[in-house]
Amino acid sequence: MIITLLLTAQLVATQPIDQKRVWRTPSELRTSISTIADTNESVSVNTIGTSRNKQAIQVVTIVKGAQPQEDRPAILIVAGIDGDHLLGSEVAVDIIQELLGRDDETTESLLQTNTFYIIPQVNPDAAEYYFSSIKNARRRNLRPFDNDRDGLVDEDGGDDLNGDGYITMMRIPDLEKASKVVDPENPRLNKKPDPLESESASFIVYTEGIDNDGDGKFNEDSVGGVDLNKNFMHGYKYHSDGAGPWQLSEPESKALADFVLGHQDIAAIVVYGQHDTLSNPLKESGKDNAGAPKTIDKADEKFYEKLSKTFVKLTEITEVEQPSWDGSFVAWAYAQYGVPAFSTPLWGRPAIEKDSDSKEEIEKKEVVEEKNALTDSGVGDISQETLDELLQAAESAGFPVTEEMMADITPELIEQYAKMSGVHIKRVSKETNGKSDKKGDGAWLAYSDEVRGGEGFIEWTPFDHPQLGQVEIGGWVPYFKTLPPTSEIDSITTKQVDFLVELASRLPDVSLETPIVKELGNGLWEIKVSVVNNGWLPSGTAMAKKNKRARPFIVRLDVPNNSIVSGQKVHRIWALDGGGTRTWHRWIVQGKPMSNVSITLFSEKFGTEVTTLPLKSTKGGDA
Repeated sequence: MIITLLLTAQLVATQPIDQKRVWRTPSELRTSISTIADTNESVSVNTIGTSRNKQAIQVVTIVKGAQPQEDRPAILIVAGIDGDHLLGSEVAVDIIQELLGRDDETTESLLQTNTFYIIPQVNPDAAEYYFSSIKNARRRNLRPFDNDRDGLVDEDGGDDLNGDGYITMMRIPDLEKASKVVDPENPRLNKKPDPLESESASFIVYTEGIDNDGDGKFNEDSVGGVDLNKNFMHGYKYHSDGAGPWQLSEPESKALADFVLGHQDIAAIVVYGQHDTLSNPLKESGKDNAGAPKTIDKADEKFYEKLSKTFVKLTEITEVEQPSWDGSFVAWAYAQYGVPAFSTPLWGRPAIEKDSDSKEEIEKKEVVEEKNALTDSGVGDISQETLDELLQAAESAGFPVTEEMMADITPELIEQYAKMSGVHIKRVSKETNGKSDKKGDGAWLAYSDEVRGGEGFIEWTPFDHPQLGQVEIGGWVPYFKTLPPTSEIDSITTKQVDFLVELASRLPDVSLETPIVKELGNGLWEIKVSVVNNGWLPSGTAMAKKNKRARPFIVRLDVPNNSIVSGQKVHRIWALDGGGTRTWHRWIVQGKPMSNVSITLFSEKFGTEVTTLPLKSTKGGDA
């Protein structure tokens, strides 16, 4: 009996305790990757570069089955460019296991015919800061940088003055510099004062801390650095905050670009980070001074929109804020590398259902219904009807509006033009189905209070500042708006794998059809063959076709040059739409009956196909 009890106690002691999942450090992520690779022959791991602090930046390659890798298209998944986006790195590592663990026929077939490259963490140095004893969200890498141009670097960052373990914000009652006022609808929030409401600025907001370098500025020169998602070539902004001293100035961004340029088999790219091109599909928005598109080519809008609908259906992610993608990796991947490229933050604030409608809420709904009858112009919450009125007013006044002017229009400009023209602005409602507002700090507060037990916001509390006197300290908890509860990671991963499988199934499927040979007499033969794309996506984006960045499909007739009477030996196909679209290629050659000729279809992204046939009259090619 005693021996049984001892054995039972020992067994219980050795059982794993069901603990809440925690975020993994960069080192722990690398260990997890190594464990997966060591136990699965379809997985390999390589280092593509190192961060400024010499941490390895790794790529995981999944190649399953016997088909040669050089004959497979690849999908690249990139995460952790933004140092505060730990969620992307977690999901990227978990995706490896889920892809390999699924036993459904569709996933297995795609793994047998496609390559998956996964780079889980491009910016490990910044990610490391999440695990500091004092939380201070950090997106940029650790390049020493003199933000205030005083000859010193990284000398004046935030300080945890009240000892709560977070670096938040300070409200400072400085009327000379004041730019904010307490939001009367929610005193926890700050807003710009509205003079028409008799509001005047009463305080300025600084990051929590002291003036470490004695220059009269507070926390203006923190550790780092460069925002890697501003450091790529497309839309790069010289001298802008966080963009870096030059394009690809950082070892992390340079390693990523080098990897992509060295792997022309990549047919699509998915990024997990701050940008959102999936729940909010991009639209054409004019060109920059160099003539390059600011977003995407209009001819690519359709497939982005359709993939967006699929993404939203599978993931239920909607209405995520889209920051500027200037200098971002996803912008470069689309516009200059030349493949369909997508980005998602993986998670956004969930909408909160309201329990009941008060009289005031019913009145608001009536206003919302009126607003919902208007047309969304895509410029803030301004209705298309308002834009039409402004256009008519401008034309009546003799000021024609060009497409270039409309491409640069902003809600602020519309406000100004409306006042000048006497046009009343009609706004499209952003509220639907009784759910809380999709945007805004007020909605984040409601989510924090009602769903997360108030853990997202630290109440403003008076504090006697050693240099500024009486201030208030409080604000958003670092990482709260970026990271969901860890309990949601598994569900997010499953949904993203669903989307990746769907994306892989929609890649171009370009092949040679059966050639047609016709004898013309006197040893002459006509050879015709069609190349067809039975996939869903085009073989090249419209943007890649315009800038000749996408490598073309090559159709080559493998016969001696002097035997070709008519037709080019090599044909190039820069882009071929999906859905069974085909292109025909024709040659007249001289040769002996029954002698063999070969036709080769070659693509760096999709491999090589060769068909060999004798010179005899045939039927084929669905002609």
